[in-house]
Amino acid sequence: MDQDEEFMGLAMQEARKALTEGNYPAGTVIIKNGEIVGSGWSEVLSENDPTQHGEMIAIRNACRRLQSRFLTGCTLYTTVEPCLMCAQALLYAKIGKVVYGAQHREYGVTETFSILEQNGIGRRLQVRAGILKDEADRLLKKYAQR
Repeated sequence: MDQDEEFMGLAMQEARKALTEGNYPAGTVIIKNGEIVGSGWSEVLSENDPTQHGEMIAIRNACRRLQSRFLTGCTLYTTVEPCLMCAQALLYAKIGKVVYGAQHREYGVTETFSILEQNGIGRRLQVRAGILKDEADRLLKKYAQR
């Protein structure tokens, strides 16, 4: 198992917490120097707040822990491809790498990063897709069957 799979496994634990609470099963961890500095899971439904995505919660937690608005040198692991809101927050936080499991066909925007960069907007963000994709897809199917 490579390091990305190991850390994605931790994000999957967060996604299972979301599902247990009746939320969309998306979980996130932020890693710096091999250590979790932030984590979160989707709380949109339980909190009645459309901004309570796992990525947003993890970013807030990491910024508090590191006492910085920038997360330079961090990698974000999330079970489902980030949406536009989360992607913009990743860019503002200066996260360098995003690793995700399942694609989000309706709201996922990771391909947008390269388009923005080509047009002089934003900056380079390394993306690795499909890590533990099957497990992430199973959680999404479990949610859809409810």
